Amino acid sequence: MNKGYDFYIDDLLLPITPAKINTKIKNKNKVVTLLNGEELNLLKKPGLTEFNFEFRVPSDEFPSVKAFVSPQSVLNKLQDLKVNKKTFQFKILRSKYQNNLNDSINKSVTLEDYEILEDAENGMDLIISIFLKQYIPLKTKIINVNADNNSKLEAGEGNVPMKARRLDNSLASNVIHGIKENVSKFLDTVMGVKK
Repeated sequence: MNKGYDFYIDDLLLPITPAKINTKIKNKNKVVTLLNGEELNLLKKPGLTEFNFEFRVPSDEFPSVKAFVSPQSVLNKLQDLKVNKKTFQFKILRSKYQNNLNDSINKSVTLEDYEILEDAENGMDLIISIFLKQYIPLKTKIINVNADNNSKLEAGEGNVPMKARRLDNSLASNVIHGIKENVSKFLDTVMGVKK
């Protein structure tokens, strides 16, 4: 990559543009084998996009540095994003003078992993390898039930009328208790979480 690119991790402009980036669009397709031995490919939506790259954090300012940031400031930023489980914007801004790949990238991501390399060949500079994964927030829909047994979907694309029956308090309580029990069992057995 060249000087026509700007890389941002949240609001931090990387001081030196990485030489390359690996972008992986995950596959979630599933292959099934039919009784007659033929294979069938079940197409699914793509998985979360992953970004992987290395960048240099210079210890001093020199001509190819876009905006000098101290190595400790960069490390503090990465630690804050990781420890506090923050989602943030990852941006690659490409120069308008480039004819190919002139679309910029602006994705909401999480910091999955990063490694810090200190090598005598790099002097006091740090080399950081970073792995980011696309973040898609959970979307929920709220349904309000009116006294006349009609409900309207309040989130999404327009209001959708639907019939709803009121549950008496004891039945509603039993349903909620059953859901809590099932979630608790799931967490205990699958996730290894104890309450």
